[in-house]
Amino acid sequence: MNDEHVQMESQIEKDIQYLHGLGYAQELYRSISGFSNFAITFSVISVLSGLMMLYGYGLQLVGPFSIWTWGVVGFFQLILALALGEIASIYPLAGGVYKWTGRLSNPHVGWFCGCFSLVGWLACTAGIEFGLGIFLTSYLGFDPANLSVVLSITVVIVLLHSMINIFGIRIVAWFNDLSVNLHVIGVVILVGLLLIFGQRNPVSYIFHTGGISSRALYFNFAQALLMSAWTLTAFDAAANVSEESINPSKVVPWGMIYAVLCSLLLGSLLLLSLNLALPDLRETLDADMPAALYVIQNALGPTIYRFVTAFVLLAQFAAGLSSQTVLIRILYAFSRDGGIPLSQIWKYVSPKYDTPVYSVFLASGSTILLCGLAAFLPTITSLSTMGIYFSYVITLGAARLSWKKIESNRGRFHLGRFSKLIQTVSLIWAIFVTAIMVIPPIGHNGAVFMLMTIFITANYFLVMRRTIKSE
Repeated sequence: MNDEHVQMESQIEKDIQYLHGLGYAQELYRSISGFSNFAITFSVISVLSGLMMLYGYGLQLVGPFSIWTWGVVGFFQLILALALGEIASIYPLAGGVYKWTGRLSNPHVGWFCGCFSLVGWLACTAGIEFGLGIFLTSYLGFDPANLSVVLSITVVIVLLHSMINIFGIRIVAWFNDLSVNLHVIGVVILVGLLLIFGQRNPVSYIFHTGGISSRALYFNFAQALLMSAWTLTAFDAAANVSEESINPSKVVPWGMIYAVLCSLLLGSLLLLSLNLALPDLRETLDADMPAALYVIQNALGPTIYRFVTAFVLLAQFAAGLSSQTVLIRILYAFSRDGGIPLSQIWKYVSPKYDTPVYSVFLASGSTILLCGLAAFLPTITSLSTMGIYFSYVITLGAARLSWKKIESNRGRFHLGRFSKLIQTVSLIWAIFVTAIMVIPPIGHNGAVFMLMTIFITANYFLVMRRTIKSE
């Protein structure tokens, strides 16, 4: 045991020296193990909560056949995780894609990339918190249409997450380690119950397309890919806690990869069990509750339904906590470089808790504000996936243009001769997903994406262009 402690201390010292070589001092508390790094990412993806909310989206477009979008998206997300993991291994820095792109191209391009990532993670956090607020309102017996109740509960959730984040990364890591167990246990229990007591359809039912004509099938299937892309994303969470992870050059890439693989497996089992227990398709889609929850309640009854959904609530709580943790680290990374207004305030790290406490306040305040807007402008939640995926596009574009930097600065995780191929496939995939969301006739968020881009560009030219630090 003593030898293990000595080895860990030695590795932490190496990590600190590597961070110094990248130009930064060790300010955050470095204590996250490889499993905890994986757990933070796995909790953000959260198939148990994500698919509960989004199952009906795919079901409406192509019926039970939407399960196949999970396999398609999962494959390409794994390729994407490999490509990003190679870069994360070279630059294990808080801020993730923001810092990677700045190193691969220049700080100005990095700032643009980071802004899209920041907006994406802010919207991701607000979306999870607000969704949990709605779900918990209904679970507690209140009217989810009462926005004042929903927003009040949401504010309490945000403040609870903020308190946990203030008291340190060790508590966050512990909670997310617990979340992994809750996810696995919750999915196993739910799948087992649905297969034993709720199955009413044959396995061949997963090929049922809900009566969609063959002409419309390809179009609808492409749109249904978003069910899986919205859920199986944000796995770069692992990278944003690099400066608090032990041996991040190794554990961050594998944390992302394992999170995608485990989520892919559990999500496949969950979707299969839901499809096999699915009652009448039109009846399910017309229900006044999310389709997945309706299937569970219909198949297992109200008592077991409440027991199972308790796991979903806990999974959503953990996802919101992890997402807020990532948002705080991005704000910290930006302010450390002078990349946002009042950076001197937001970059302060508490010597007592080893956390950027004022960035916690900024993150929670911004999240509450966006939750309030989301109550009246539902499309604002689409900012999450658009921002995160477009930041991937910029990062991978910079990687392809600067591939020699990757070749000459390999980290502990590298793709060797497959590096350029995987980068290229990942770049095409990220562009494709972004295009689905913003380009008509499938995408309906082009205006939102354009407004986001205009705002970021105006902020750059009016405020930040002269203050962005060179590497």
